[in-house]
Amino acid sequence: MSKKNHPAQVADSDIRVNDSTTTDLIKPVPRTPKKHRARLYMLHCGVNGFTENEILRYCRLSSGRNYFSELERRLDIQLERIDEKNPDGIGSHLRYRFTNRADVFRVIQLINSNASSGGYDGLSQQAIADILTLYPEAFTAK
Repeated sequence: MSKKNHPAQVADSDIRVNDSTTTDLIKPVPRTPKKHRARLYMLHCGVNGFTENEILRYCRLSSGRNYFSELERRLDIQLERIDEKNPDGIGSHLRYRFTNRADVFRVIQLINSNASSGGYDGLSQQAIADILTLYPEAFTAK
C-alpha cells in the first residue's frame, strides 16, 4: 500500500518552483523604536500631561521617567512636574506636561528627524496639525 504525500515521497520529488518575485518585492519594515512610541504618546496627551504609569501601560515600556529625562536633556526643555496623589491614597506620582507650544514643536522635529534617519514613518503634516491643536497658541504651563 502506497502512502500519498508521504514525506519521503515529497522529498524525492524534484519539483522546484522559483518564486523569488514575491520575496524580492517585500522589504522588511523597520520596527518602530520604543522612544518613538513614547514620544508620540506624550505629544498626544495634550495639556493634561502624562505619567510614568501611563507610558508603561499604553506603550508597554519600562521606566517611563527615562524617556522624559532624555527629552529634557537632548532638547534643552523643561517639563512641568505636578505631584498627584494615588487613587488609593497611599503615596503619589508625578504628572509631566510640556510647558509651552515651542517645546512641543521641538519634540515633533526630533521625531521626524529620527524617523527619516531610521527609515520608519514620522509624523505627517496632518498629524502635526492635529497635535498642535491640543496645545493652544498662548499655552504656557506653570
